[in-house]
Amino acid sequence: MIHWWGFLIIFPWIGFSISVGVFLRSYLNGKNRLLGRKVSILMILPCLLLFVPVINNENFQLEGVILIVSVGFFNKGFIHYAIAKIFGPVIWRRGFCGYACWTAAVLDWLPIKNKPTKIDHKYRNLRFIPLIISISLPLFMVFAFSYNPRTDYINKEEMKWMFMSNALYYLIGIPLAFLLSEKRAFCKYICPVSLVMKPSAKIGLITIKPDLSRDCIQCGACNNICPMDVNVMDFMINNKRITDTECILCSDCSIVCPTRKIK
Repeated sequence: MIHWWGFLIIFPWIGFSISVGVFLRSYLNGKNRLLGRKVSILMILPCLLLFVPVINNENFQLEGVILIVSVGFFNKGFIHYAIAKIFGPVIWRRGFCGYACWTAAVLDWLPIKNKPTKIDHKYRNLRFIPLIISISLPLFMVFAFSYNPRTDYINKEEMKWMFMSNALYYLIGIPLAFLLSEKRAFCKYICPVSLVMKPSAKIGLITIKPDLSRDCIQCGACNNICPMDVNVMDFMINNKRITDTECILCSDCSIVCPTRKIK
């Protein structure tokens, strides 16, 4: 009953949070409209980072999911992960990164003015290193040290893993953002979860599209505002929907586009 009561709270709250963001985007002027999504993701942060884990006693970080799956235990944490980050992107692509990620919710509010990236995109492959660690470490504990998630982890240490791993993300992500002058540098070069989402996001149904009735003036405003360094302008010039798997559906490009070419 407690779990069900909890979900009766979180779904209305997430809907309300997104509605607040949509309202701000509709009624604020100019670049102030960019605050809409940032407000939404910040409001959702305590819901997913604190409320759901504590009420449901679940860790839905990648490492925790690997631990429970390694012993054939598909609990609520795995279900959350599968919906949000494995199968969900088939519909909303990497919208989770844009509207629900609690790590990015903090990064998006950092007092940093993003600079056009000078870092070669090949360095995004560095994300494979933390991905391998996040998968291999739990498996190593289970098979090399006979760590038993059923007795030692489930309902006992899940919260410790959840909050320790998130603390590590913040400890890396915040300094890295200031060092590279990129708020989402962590997302681009470190976050292993982005790689988990990319295969299904490749065929995602929801995309940002060009308005075929308008012309792109190639001002570059969309590229400069994109937090993930997607070459938005190239898609708009060629009248193509944005299928880059780095796109987080933030729609900031549509706000700054002077011709309203971007839907």
